[in-house]
Amino acid sequence: MTGSERVSASPSTSPLRIVGDVTVGFPASRTGYGQATYGNTQPQTERATWIAVWPDGSVTAYAGKVEYGQNIRTGLAIEVADELRVGLDDVEVVLGDTDRVPWDMGTFGSQSTARVGWQLRKAAATAREAILALASDRLDLPASDLEASAGQVRPKADPSRGISYADLLAGQSIEREISERPAVFGPSEFTLMGRAQRQRVDALDRVTGRAVYSQDVLPAGVLYASILRPPAYGARPTRIDLSAAERMPGVARVVDEGDLIAVLGESDEAAALGARAAVIDWQLREGQPSRFDMPALLVESGVDGYAVQEAGDLDEGFRAASSVIESTYYIPYIAPAPMEPRAAVAVWEGDRLTVWAGTQRPFGIRQELAAAFGIEESRVRVIAPEIGGGFGAKSPYGLAIEAARLAKVAGRPVRVAFTRGEETMWSNFRPAAIVRIKSGFDAHGRITAWQSDAYHSGERVMIGRRGADTPYDVPHVRSLVYRSDSPLPSGSYRSLGAAVNHFARETHMDEIAEAAGLDPVELRLRNLSHPRFRRVLETAASDFGWSGPRLGEGRGAGIALGIDVGSYVATAVEVSVAGRDVRVHRVQASLDCGLVVNPEGALNQMEGSIVMGLGGTLFEASDFEDGRLLNAGFARYRVPRIVDTPRIDVRFVGDDTDPSTGAGEPGLVPLSAAVTGAVWGATGVRHRELPVTRHL
Repeated sequence: MTGSERVSASPSTSPLRIVGDVTVGFPASRTGYGQATYGNTQPQTERATWIAVWPDGSVTAYAGKVEYGQNIRTGLAIEVADELRVGLDDVEVVLGDTDRVPWDMGTFGSQSTARVGWQLRKAAATAREAILALASDRLDLPASDLEASAGQVRPKADPSRGISYADLLAGQSIEREISERPAVFGPSEFTLMGRAQRQRVDALDRVTGRAVYSQDVLPAGVLYASILRPPAYGARPTRIDLSAAERMPGVARVVDEGDLIAVLGESDEAAALGARAAVIDWQLREGQPSRFDMPALLVESGVDGYAVQEAGDLDEGFRAASSVIESTYYIPYIAPAPMEPRAAVAVWEGDRLTVWAGTQRPFGIRQELAAAFGIEESRVRVIAPEIGGGFGAKSPYGLAIEAARLAKVAGRPVRVAFTRGEETMWSNFRPAAIVRIKSGFDAHGRITAWQSDAYHSGERVMIGRRGADTPYDVPHVRSLVYRSDSPLPSGSYRSLGAAVNHFARETHMDEIAEAAGLDPVELRLRNLSHPRFRRVLETAASDFGWSGPRLGEGRGAGIALGIDVGSYVATAVEVSVAGRDVRVHRVQASLDCGLVVNPEGALNQMEGSIVMGLGGTLFEASDFEDGRLLNAGFARYRVPRIVDTPRIDVRFVGDDTDPSTGAGEPGLVPLSAAVTGAVWGATGVRHRELPVTRHL
């Protein structure tokens, strides 16, 4: 069902609503070992409706998360439907509308199922308990003698006496607080969770073109903006002449506010042609580095060393070692490259502002808009429609403020949309990084000392901390992360710094195995006591048919393990190398993410992250010089194509009694090391710099 008949209705008008505090922060530990990656935000005191049950017995769930391809709408609907014992088609999930949903800090960190899903399960279970209490009075039976099934409550002893939720709720007006310990169902009682579904709930909208993205939002009277952006980072205008642009057909207005120069047209084409007629002289910032300067720049500018992991005495650990090796690993900037470039539409109605933006942080953008215009947050509504990929890069969303500024000047709705080149240049890149690792190990391959120094570009050292510690049993260890200068805008990317740090660590483990004369799987197992790590590694190796890295005739195998967002993962790959051509033929992955609510969704997430990881491993690198991005379009920026996609098999090995953790990011983190290990098996050449195909 679409729920469109209730779009304008307030959940407070429903017969039954379940309310509770908004979700805040993250768990204390995000990795399962070592330090936390995220700190908690300030607690929120507002109350919100999480579940509304309507007069016809249908259900609406409200969540502040957004849908950008990860299929959380289906997963959250499954959890609510299972706990309330209604059909999946009877549940509507409302996401990402700041006027309708509970506050949320943003959709990142693979927290939708782990945190919000659990909150909705508790809310749905609370609603079920309230409905059972109504039925207990109506049927004059204790609630323990009743059961909920298919939108009805019926006596266990006589199912024919069932009463529908709609009948029970008729004429009622009930509000319940989410119970902290409601009687949620256990795995043996699930009817939907953990089971394959026929399709995602929004599948038809997506394949028929009915799904609405920010670029599709076209209010009456909308103007299309073409913003004149600098040709290079740090460039400043020295002369601006918009007179020719103003005279172009279809141009409604030109705007020059210093830091915002735009042409507003009655169509996209008119705005673009007007922008081409504008004359701007730009002064470029001199002396900006190129991609070739990055390795040295990262180390020379590194500051604020943060100890992610520290134990024992390194000097003692290296004295106990029979062998010591040191290696340096370099990873360049790469672009998030979502299929949907950013767009934002803004409408002012008096002093009330509504913005449609494909952001991962609707409430964060609401706060920024309110601050920018000096109005209360209650006067700002941010709606996140469908989003065509985010990967962390759509957390910041400057287009929302640009659209709102231009709409205020023009007195009409305004749409601002990036071209592909603008999306790439003005997005956040995954930080470039250098990781230096020195390790010591004894004659049996047991690691006695581990020293790691990671330099990640950008202002936020937090990004580089994720995955920078080691899960191996090392008595003497010190892992430091430094913040380094960044000539490109650096920011969040799928798994933050975890994929980069895992590449360095797991490649180094392969080097230890080679030096110690041990199989890479055996080397890891000798240094690994954590049962969940061992389980994913042993499962991946067994399912792959692991026999070692050298397969002969230009083929090789690689294996690596990792952890991200509380989930444990291992990946084995088979590749062939012929000249400069590297082909990944198959990937075998095992994932322990606790309870898998939606197996198809989790599988899709793993497959997507593996394919995305192939891009950064084999092809992707952002090239720049003198502040100019040299490969902003897909013609020059190589992303994985369908012909690059290998056979991918995934096995979920978690315990259904463990809480759900993330599935959207873990598949990425061991992939690069597994591929480079396989390339070594095929060629005998160790790759410590990505992407591989640049260095064959």
